Amino acid sequence: MKRAILAALAATALAAAALAAVVSGGPRLSAAADHVDAPGLTPPGGNFQLDLTDIYAWRARTGNTVLAMNVNGLTAPGKRPVFASGAPAVARTKAVTYWLRVDNNGDAAADVNLGISFSKANAAGVQTMTVTRNGTVLLTGKTSPGKAITVNREGAVRAYAGLRDDPFFFDLDGFINILSKEAGKSFLGCNSPRTDFFAGKNVSSIVLELPASLLTRSGSSQIGVWSATTTGSKQIDRMGRPAINTVFIPQNPFEKTEPYMKSQFNATQPKNDQARWRGEVVDSLQVLFSLNDGAGDDKSDDAKKISGLADVLLPDILTFDTANSDGFLNGRRLADDVIDAELGLITEDTVKTDCVSKNDRAFRAAFPYLATPH
Repeated sequence: MKRAILAALAATALAAAALAAVVSGGPRLSAAADHVDAPGLTPPGGNFQLDLTDIYAWRARTGNTVLAMNVNGLTAPGKRPVFASGAPAVARTKAVTYWLRVDNNGDAAADVNLGISFSKANAAGVQTMTVTRNGTVLLTGKTSPGKAITVNREGAVRAYAGLRDDPFFFDLDGFINILSKEAGKSFLGCNSPRTDFFAGKNVSSIVLELPASLLTRSGSSQIGVWSATTTGSKQIDRMGRPAINTVFIPQNPFEKTEPYMKSQFNATQPKNDQARWRGEVVDSLQVLFSLNDGAGDDKSDDAKKISGLADVLLPDILTFDTANSDGFLNGRRLADDVIDAELGLITEDTVKTDCVSKNDRAFRAAFPYLATPH
């Protein structure tokens, strides 16, 4: 039983990332996906506007591709954060750009760069949004600072930017208390729905819907997608698959004696991930795979499985077949339970669920698809 608990604790860490310390000196919490994944439990660049929380890619009913990215994580109801237009610098303010990058030939380098930039907000909180593809303007439009939805269109391209309900769902408290013997504290062995920590919290979302032909190369529907934020030429954050940086890059739950490398990871490019970061991923997976040895696991195939899983996790790119409507690990749909999928992957199916299976609010059937903010 002890090993099962340890396995669940470590496994859930794949979905658990660093969140800010609780005010008034309480215990440190852990959040999920890529919320606040910089050293010292802070947002990358010290700015929540540049902190990527999640990225999604899926095939719409129209056959078009939808790409979505979220920032400003953990926004409380009533708050109306805006997107960054610039970052102060010594010489002059540096322009901020939000990126959706697409590899369409399998070399982990961007072939299509979708850049989204914003003006300063007016008195009503509305910002002008500009979307470019490889430097050419696709459309210009306006943000939606409240619950109203402004859909920006140019030909077959639609774009939205504004406040939405955080679509990530996870029992954070059940993870924090996973070793507790008090009934109902831990989600270990749960057999009924648990509490979603992210219920009632908002994010700022950028959603693009566009023909797959603007992303793919001739003869193939396969792409890889990741997001990034930059100030000038400096990359502040990046994200592909959920929780790669927050779990596998030191300091993490398994390498607490190593120095922080999270900012270095955020500054690097996916094409260098296998050479630069594979060792860190393998180290963590070896710890995870060893935790069920006492339960009679056959260790002879662990090295092969770990190597194969490291090849899935790196480079940190969300692989997606634009002609396929399946979900994670084929892209990522809003309703995909990535926590349960990842728990099974890294624990050899020892742990299967955190018993939170859906978002707190129903997703929209129509663009921009994310649920109404709180």
